[in-house]
Amino acid sequence: MLDIADRPGKISKAEIRTYFEGAVNNTPALKANTPLGIVKLNSEFSHYADPETDTMWLGFALGMRCAERVRAAKDKTPNEKSTSFRRVNRIFD
Repeated sequence: MLDIADRPGKISKAEIRTYFEGAVNNTPALKANTPLGIVKLNSEFSHYADPETDTMWLGFALGMRCAERVRAAKDKTPNEKSTSFRRVNRIFD
């Protein structure tokens, strides 16, 4: 099973989950078709019980982490830009 791990200095899994559930609950079509029942392991959120919801969650969480990396690269001064940021720029140019 895939999981989103917490990393020091990065947005937490719990915070990402708050944004995900907020997006689902504030979008009528998603709210009507996206069950948010969870599975807990050791009293902690593990994953969503519905496989389709869990797949949506993983995509959302990975997108949030990617956005965080792009933002960090963009915040660097021009002389400090990483090669991965230059690749992202080529994609969006």
